[in-house]
Amino acid sequence: MPADDVMLRIEGLRKNYGAVAALQGVDIDVRRGEVMGLIGPNGSGKSTLFDCCTGLQKSDAGRVLLKGVDITAWPMNRIAREGRFLRSFQKTVVFPTLDSEENLVLAGQMSRFPSVLSTFWIGPAAQRRVKALRERARELIEVSGLARVAHLPAGNMSGGQQKLLQFASMLMPDPELILLDEPLAGINPILIEKVIQCIEHANQALGVTFVVIEHNTDVLMNLSHRVVVLHQGMKLADDTPEAVVRNPEVVEAYLGG
Repeated sequence: MPADDVMLRIEGLRKNYGAVAALQGVDIDVRRGEVMGLIGPNGSGKSTLFDCCTGLQKSDAGRVLLKGVDITAWPMNRIAREGRFLRSFQKTVVFPTLDSEENLVLAGQMSRFPSVLSTFWIGPAAQRRVKALRERARELIEVSGLARVAHLPAGNMSGGQQKLLQFASMLMPDPELILLDEPLAGINPILIEKVIQCIEHANQALGVTFVVIEHNTDVLMNLSHRVVVLHQGMKLADDTPEAVVRNPEVVEAYLGG
């Protein structure tokens, strides 16, 4: 695969927790502009892979390259700031006393202007910056379907609405790559459809590349261009959704055949 087509390259990634081998030499290429699904049984290494790629955990061996740059030893804040590379966690985090627009403006400030001085500086430049952030926030509120509840403090929104707000927050700094950890967990079917629409919009209209961990395999197979299956810390399959669901090893290990 040409180097320009690879957004994220994972080479020989290993991670042990004592005697437990969470990752055993995993190799994955994430292609620019795709939605890649990542599935596997509990304990197969999915979240550990995200942790090691984003600097939350230090891998024991292997490399992670973002657009050809080795980021293996980078701390999480540097990856997010310099690489436009973000991840979500299973626990939804919003600022509960702020409404949607204020949540998004704050997310934009923290991502683009992370120093205390730049965040709270006043003057014409700061006013222009905040105006631009508010305009983008309003656009994302419309895209995410939160206009009806945008006036509410985020803490008064449903869990699904908070997930949509968190997703919109991740789009504020114009990321190139987002790792989503179970974005559909604990939300109702109507909002599941809205989350899917938001991911597809960000991918198709904004060019964001995604890697998605999701236990709702039916939804993930329809959403993903390609699916990687982990099992016991190793890559078991890497193929189209159609090929993965027919793979006998995958069926035996994960899909319950």
